Amino acid sequence: MNKELLNTCYKFFNRYITVNELMEKLKDIKGKEVKELLKGIKDVSDKNPNVLDEVVKRRKEDIKKAIDKLEQIPKDDKDLEFLTKQIEGMKKEYEKELDSHDRWYKVVEFINNNEYFNKCFDSLNDYELLEFIAQYIKAPFPPQIKEDEFDKLVKVGIEKDEREYLWRLAFNYEESDFDFNIIVDYYIKVKDAYYLSELISAIGEKVDIDRMIDEIKDKDFIKDLLDKKDVIKHYVTEEQFERLNKKIS
Repeated sequence: MNKELLNTCYKFFNRYITVNELMEKLKDIKGKEVKELLKGIKDVSDKNPNVLDEVVKRRKEDIKKAIDKLEQIPKDDKDLEFLTKQIEGMKKEYEKELDSHDRWYKVVEFINNNEYFNKCFDSLNDYELLEFIAQYIKAPFPPQIKEDEFDKLVKVGIEKDEREYLWRLAFNYEESDFDFNIIVDYYIKVKDAYYLSELISAIGEKVDIDRMIDEIKDKDFIKDLLDKKDVIKHYVTEEQFERLNKKIS
């Protein structure tokens, strides 16, 4: 497996780097297969010169929205530096020249059809795939997976107690129809109000708040969650907060 190659291409797939930046980074990765991949990428990009198009304009709008959402996520000492770095990186991305859709798409298509790249990706086990996806809080184009594959990633995240990875996994697939209840239930089980509040602040529209309230029994945990009211108030109604309060009164 060549994790460096996978991570570098994933950055390009999600437009965190341009094709020119991709090629510069691939030059530093050793291996005959990588050199052949790099040559093919250069050939494809040379045939598809960069132009400003509507996709690039919309992409910049999406980056701005993602920045705004990340800035709303609660931060404490253990993740303040990381989240700040992510936001600063996205702001730099917003300012730089981006690849046109046609150029980006043609290169992505070429990489996805590359035998060596697919061999590397297919060699990832469940935990490695979870780690791969969770390296970004929310990637625009996460790997396409089915619900049973998503459930396997949640399972291994719970087994390894990767609480940070789990809410990031959910955030990456916020727009899917996957069942996030198992993550909610896990945070309740381990009485982690911090990560439950992060999950709600990230994908609150996909969390069944009434069901969540029914599942919570521990009074100290409820108090911790109520202390984070400002973080989750966009998705929890006053009536629902009152139900939580009644459980500790």
